[in-house]
Formats: sequence, structure tokens, C-alpha cells
Amino acid sequence: MSSSRSLFLFHLLAVTAATTYAQEARPLVVMNLAAHPDDEDGRTLTYYRHAKDAATYSVIFTRGEGGQNEIGPELYEALGAIRTEETERAARRLGTQVYFLNFEDFGYSKHAAEAFERWGGRDAVTARLVYLIRKLKPDVLFTNHDTVTVGPRRQHGQHQAVGISGYDAFTLAADPAYHPEQLKEIGIDLWQPSRLFLRQRSNNEADDVAVPVGDPNPETGQPYYTLALDALREHASQGMGLFAGRNQPPTTAFTLLRTATDAPLDTADLAGNLPPNTAAHPDLSYGIDAGRLPNLPPGTLTLTDSLAVPGQRLRLLWDVDRLPTRRIRWTFRGAVDTTIYLSDTSPGIATLRVLPEVMPTVPKPLYQYNRFVNHPPVTYALYRAGTEELLAAGYLPLEVAPPLMITAEQEVTRLRGGRNLLPLRVTAFTPDAESVTVNVAVSRDADRHVMLHRQTTVALDAAGTAQPVLELLLPDTLTAGDYTITATALPNAGMGRPGPATRHLPARVFEVAVPPGFRVGVVRSYDNTLEQALEELGVDYELLDSLDLATADFSDLHTVVVDIRAYLVRPDLRAHNDRLLAWVEAGGHLIVTYQKTFEWNEGYDDPFVTGRKNEGTFAPFPLRLGRGRVTREDAPVTVLLPDHPFFHTPNLIKAEDWDGWLQERGLYFPETYDPRYQEVLSLGDPGEAAQTGSTLLAKAGRGTYLYTALGWYRQLKVYHPGTYALFANLISLPLVDGR
Repeated sequence: MSSSRSLFLFHLLAVTAATTYAQEARPLVVMNLAAHPDDEDGRTLTYYRHAKDAATYSVIFTRGEGGQNEIGPELYEALGAIRTEETERAARRLGTQVYFLNFEDFGYSKHAAEAFERWGGRDAVTARLVYLIRKLKPDVLFTNHDTVTVGPRRQHGQHQAVGISGYDAFTLAADPAYHPEQLKEIGIDLWQPSRLFLRQRSNNEADDVAVPVGDPNPETGQPYYTLALDALREHASQGMGLFAGRNQPPTTAFTLLRTATDAPLDTADLAGNLPPNTAAHPDLSYGIDAGRLPNLPPGTLTLTDSLAVPGQRLRLLWDVDRLPTRRIRWTFRGAVDTTIYLSDTSPGIATLRVLPEVMPTVPKPLYQYNRFVNHPPVTYALYRAGTEELLAAGYLPLEVAPPLMITAEQEVTRLRGGRNLLPLRVTAFTPDAESVTVNVAVSRDADRHVMLHRQTTVALDAAGTAQPVLELLLPDTLTAGDYTITATALPNAGMGRPGPATRHLPARVFEVAVPPGFRVGVVRSYDNTLEQALEELGVDYELLDSLDLATADFSDLHTVVVDIRAYLVRPDLRAHNDRLLAWVEAGGHLIVTYQKTFEWNEGYDDPFVTGRKNEGTFAPFPLRLGRGRVTREDAPVTVLLPDHPFFHTPNLIKAEDWDGWLQERGLYFPETYDPRYQEVLSLGDPGEAAQTGSTLLAKAGRGTYLYTALGWYRQLKVYHPGTYALFANLISLPLVDGR
């Protein structure tokens, strides 16, 4: 993941302020502060949008790229793009607008100090929020995130950072001495919100305000929070559909944290007794995103290309019979800045030019982190000729791409001595591109020695793409370590004069031993990392489908690995888990990677059968999962079974093999378990007692069962050498333990 977002500059953040136009003032503006997508308080937002006609904003500090993905293998920036789209769809349902502060989601943390450290410091975080408060001018701020850093009520460290920076920004936004450079921008003014609230998990008499989100919406007859439940289901990558149907309390409860007004509180209204807001003028993009402005009927306008590069000209066509009137002033702002005047005789076509200095908007995993909002880059507004009467507004169906882009199939590449194949993808977004020259160099990170350099010219297809698979011949004596593949695409004829596109691809060289002749079964969930790892190890494996789980005897398999969260997404696994346990009793080796409490623990709702609860345990002996985790990826690891084959064969595991982990050690550790399980590892975060339940091994009959809640898949995905060696040992156990 990129760490450059901490250096995000305010002149980049201000792009939308210069390219949109103010709309009518709103009498009330409310702003919800959240750390991640799905943390937004949709119940309260939809109430104020629809019951109070307020301008409603969600300010989300990250894009959730450090989380888990319950619908596919994408992680990090690619997952952030998915969660951004989910959040925007949810906002459309709520009738709100979303702003992202673009701080890095680096995974779960336990202390605000770690979040502030990774985000550039407490002041940098607060300043970015202050900027938005000065821009959007909310009357009321509210958040789910407390500042508590210790004890059982401690929140996620990134949540804490939101709570702390919100508390600080409440008064600093009105302080002329605080980041006065912000005030030089148009629309950025000193602003003092009236109230800051913290939402409580449950209602009690000590609450200051209880917002009646369960009141019926006169337009639908349904409770206001119904829209919030629909919006919550949009967060599919986080599995929020499981929670959307739960019982909903009729109010959301809040405690007042800070106030800047003498107006008395209303126990049912966060904004009770506040004067109308005459300073905030939500811009055109807000009116479009929140569904407050009329749009043109589908099919009214089309572009000759939905994708353009900076400086490109393209044709806009429209159906004059679908326009509100034929005499209009049509303004375009953003990546295109122009005005078109139409009369009764105007043709239905015009030429638009994308500004040369425009920042690309796609691919989103590369470019979305440089902007507050992610709507298409050109807004349009239709006014009745000679007036300021707004007839329709929306976005042109256009995205802006770089002229040339080069990408690799994998985030990290494994290299070996001898012949290597490197699949690349080159895309030219400039019209009429014909071919590009691709240069590839492989260098060793330790001394920057260039091991190989080669150049080739590739033809582009009609879509402007090429997918060359380059052969890299490296020395047989290639030493283990980290390497960098530098791939550069140079434009040839037909592309104008764009500069080269360069990608620096991390690569690793390592060797892992595996015993010959063994077969592994995989119960796959939504991730594909296990298959990648087994292919890299040269292990023969089989994906177990529903028929296999229901009828196969698994006699041709030595080991079966159950993928992360498989008990959530595989009803066939839940139905036939007993057959796997019987296979273990007969001598098999079953490895179960981390699951969550919801799909595993007895008494929780069955994710597939309404009204049924999880029964018993999916393990051979009682094992109940908790919420314990070790979040520091560099937390010390102590091996509790140092003589076990896990740590000796076929690979000798050394202390340094635990170095360089990514994001976290593990999560959802077992909290209670039968004494027949052996504790394999001990590890803990700084200042906390070590946890010994992360990896548990049990003998069951003639076989073995291993439950491990470590973050294996994140390490395997990026070819972490020590993880590959230990994973090879884990799956090889039946061939080395004498059975």
C-alpha cells in the first residue's frame, strides 16, 4: 500500500471547489465523521436528509483498503476502489454526499498513536478535517468513534484518531491562526460548528439526544432507517448484508461532546433550536449526488468516447427532443470547462476538449486517492436561456485516463534462476495508438546491480492494449533476496507525445522445499491465494466442490486446507464438515485458516438459514473464537513447540523468517478451547500479555487438526519467503510425522 497519502497537499484537495457552482443555501448542514466505509451512521444521516431536509455529508477518513474482502481476492488499493464504489452507492440510497480524506487504512490497530504516526501526525489529520469543515460549514458534527484508548471499551485505533481529530477540529476550524493558508482559497472560511456529538451503542437515561430514526417517513410509510438498511447492504465486500436485517432500535442516542452555542438542547434533535445556516452553499456536485437536482432522461446525451486523455477532443451528441427546452445555456465544469448556447436551430452535436492539466480519474486504484470525491470529472448544468433557472444537472459519462499505462498481473513477482515469464499489460488510451516499446530491467535491491535488461516492441490491438509475456533469463546462481523489476512502456507512432509509463514491480527470490508426491485438497472461499501458493510450491492440489464434500472419501489426499471465512460462504462445507472430521479420524490432516465468530461460534445466527443457530463446533474438540488479535506485524513470535516438525522439516524455520510480515500477525484468535489442543505459538502486541491461542494443533484419532488464525493469506499473496517455508511445513505434516 502506498504511504504517500500522508503527504497529500491541500491544493490537490481543493480541485472540486474551483470547478463547481454554489447552489441555494441549506437551513441545516450535518456532517458524519467515520474512519472506514460502512462506519458511517446511515440511520442518522437518512433521518436528517429526509425528515429535516438537511444537507448531509459523510466524511470518511480512509477507503477501507486495509480490510478484508468477502466477495473476492482483491486487497489494498484494489479493495479500496471496490469499497469506494460501495460507499457511493450507499450514499445515493441515503441521499448524502461522501468525502474521503484519503488516509491509509493499514489494518486494525489498537492505539490512536499508531494511526497518527502512519497518517503524518495528529496535526496533519486535524488540518485536513478542518479544511473540509471550513469548506462545507456544518452546523452539527456527529460520529460513532470515541477517543477511548484503553480498557474493554477501547475502539479501533483509527476510530480513536477520528474521534480525537474531530474533537480538536471543532474549535480549530474557527481559529484564524490555525493553518491560515487554507483561507486563501475561494469558499474556505473560518467556521465554528455549533455542536459535536458522540453516538452511543445503546439508549439510556444519560443520553443527551435520542434521534427518532424509527419515525415513519410520510413519503413511504416506512421508518426512516429503512433507507439506511438498504444502504448497508451495498457494503457487500464487508458482508454487511448479514447485519442489515437485525432488530433496529427506534432511536439513535447521542452524548454532547462540545458545543459553541447557548441554544438549549432538544432531546430529540441534534440541531434543535439552532438558527438557520445562511453561510453554507452546497455545490452542484452535492445537489447531483444527494438526488436534489433533476437529471436528463437516459439517452439524452452520448459521447463519442467514454474515456479520454488530457488534451483530447471528443464529440458530444444530444437528442434535442429530450431536452427540457431548445433554448438553453449548457455549462460544463471540471475536466471540461466551457459553455454552449443552444437555440431552436442548433445541431445536436458539439466538440469538447479535456483540459491538458487534468488529473486522471482511472484506473481508480491508482488515482482515486488524490481527490475528495469520486464522481465523474465533468458536471453539466442546463439553464433556461437568459436566466439562472436550473433545468437539469448531472455528470457526463466520461472518465479521464493517462495516455499510456503498464501493469503487471501480480502485485509481487517470484523470480527464479533461469527462465522466468513476466505477464504484462500495456494500455494506450490515446486514439490511433499502434505500438509501444517495452523496456524491462531486473535489479537486486541490496546493491542495485542490474541482472538483466531487455527491450521489445509490441503491437496494440484495436482496443489499444497488448499483453506481452516477456521471457526473462536470469543467472542460475541468483541469490535469495528482494529484487525490483522496472517496466517502462515508450510510445511509438500514432500517440502524439505522451511521456513513458513506468512501473516498479517488487520481486523476490527464494527456495522452499516440499516432499514429493503428496496431494492437497482446498476448500476455497472467495480468495485465490491458496491456489497461488500451492502452484508456486509445485504441489498437486484439487479444489473441493460440493459434490466432493458430499460424497468423496478424500483417500487420495494427504492434507485439506479450509480457506479463510469458508464457513461463512460455503454452505456445503457447513453441511458436510462432519465428513472432513471423520477423514481426520482416519488419518487425514485438516488445516483451517481464520474464521470469524459469526460463522463459527455456537449460538450465533446461521448465515444461510434464517432462524437457525450455529450448533456445536466445527472442530473435533470444543473451540470458541474470540476477538483477540495481534495487530503489529512485527510483534515478537515465540515458538512453544520448538521440536515439532512444523519448524524443522522439510524447511528449517529461523527467527528471521517471521520478519517483514504485512499488516498484522493474526485476528479472531480462539478464546477458549479444549486442553487436547496444543498451543503452537505465543505472540502479543507491545504492552499486552502474549496470546497463545493463535495456532492450535490436536491429534484426533489417527489424524491431525490444525486451526490457525494468523494472516497467512496476506503474506502468501506477496511471496513472503518465511511464510512460504512454514506453510510448506504445515501442509507436509502427514509425510514427515511418521504416520
